[in-house]
Amino acid sequence: MSGTNSVSRSACNSKCSMIVVSNRLPFILRRNEKTGELERKASAGGLVTAVAPVVIRGNGIWVGWPGIHLDDPNEKIPESDPNDKAPTAGLLSKKIVPIHAEPKLFDSYYNGCCNGTFWPLFHSMPDRATFIADHWKAYIKINQEFAEKTVHALHLLKESNEKNGSPPIVWVHDYHLMLAANWIRQRAEEDDINCKLAFFLHIPFPPWDIFRLFPWSDEILQGILGCDMVGFHITDYCLNFIDCCQRNLGCRVDRKNLLVELGGRTICVRPLPIGVPYDRFVQLAQNAKPVLSTSQKVILGVDRLDYTKGLVHRLKAFERLLQKYPEHIEKVVLLQISVPSRTDVKEYQDLKEEMDQLVGRINGRFTTPNWSPIRYIYGCIGQDELAAFYRDAAVALVTPLRDGMNLVAKEFVACQINNPPGVLIVSPFAEGRVCVW
Repeated sequence: MSGTNSVSRSACNSKCSMIVVSNRLPFILRRNEKTGELERKASAGGLVTAVAPVVIRGNGIWVGWPGIHLDDPNEKIPESDPNDKAPTAGLLSKKIVPIHAEPKLFDSYYNGCCNGTFWPLFHSMPDRATFIADHWKAYIKINQEFAEKTVHALHLLKESNEKNGSPPIVWVHDYHLMLAANWIRQRAEEDDINCKLAFFLHIPFPPWDIFRLFPWSDEILQGILGCDMVGFHITDYCLNFIDCCQRNLGCRVDRKNLLVELGGRTICVRPLPIGVPYDRFVQLAQNAKPVLSTSQKVILGVDRLDYTKGLVHRLKAFERLLQKYPEHIEKVVLLQISVPSRTDVKEYQDLKEEMDQLVGRINGRFTTPNWSPIRYIYGCIGQDELAAFYRDAAVALVTPLRDGMNLVAKEFVACQINNPPGVLIVSPFAEGRVCVW
């Protein structure tokens, strides 16, 4: 995982601890309906898999929202289940600093600003973005809360005196927390705590003509530039960021070496494309039992149910294929796996309804007594089953309208152990394509 590992290796190779700051903690917290006790469940994802072991080995700390609003903010986060084999199993509760926020304020920050503004804007879909001052104010307040908790984590590291080497690395993640770094730096300097700050954006960074549409764009740039190093998926996003810093803030920049100067400080900007654990997927593909009991060629799509993924366009393209080339009827089947996402947001509810209706219409139009053209799975798939789908599919479609580092393409390639292998079709707007080969 090159993106996450670039900073991770710095922590591993030096005598320092790491504080990871992300919107969510690296596990799922739920309350047992029978006992009322909090329970901790494993969470998947590249960030968790790559970074959690580094935090644990370095006696570091993870700062994030626990996923539920607790009535008692002092309620203790439980330890992991003794049988838990997830990467976060060794992350002790004393090494977790949870964020607590008033539910309406958090909803305004998360659904209002993060997902209602930054998500569509940074994916170059400004027509879907809303610009509401109250949501922006909520974003500021929650980022301040994250900064306060991070400074608290720095004090915990200093008091524990577990590491006597280099200053700790504070690694801030993603578009949810683009303001936090400046406040962390200011408070750390006031409290005479030395640390290094890094930021990584897990989605695209848009060009200047899109980014400038955000009314408070200067504040976003200044917040990110509070870090010593800033990472993006690809060089194009680095250059977009550097261009915005020069145009908006008048910063001196070095495009060749990807540097930005602000307030007497030089900030390194780096492309850090994230990857997948290749050997693990090969092993999964080798051990997974067959799950596709069909003689037809399977065209596979695996995506979160999000409007950036181009799922409606994909279904209509498949419908067009059957209409224009009827010789493929009863010869191919589209298996679309759509993972639920932001189910409490109306726009995503509408997308789910549109997908359900479209699948029903296409199946109703082309289904024969022995065959249906689309098999639609709305839900989460385990990694073993997913590896079997990857391995046995004839074609994989990764066709977003706009995407960051799409890992499905890499996972599919890793699982191609059959001869001949399957075919990968990648949209030019899926940045994962630059690192698949």
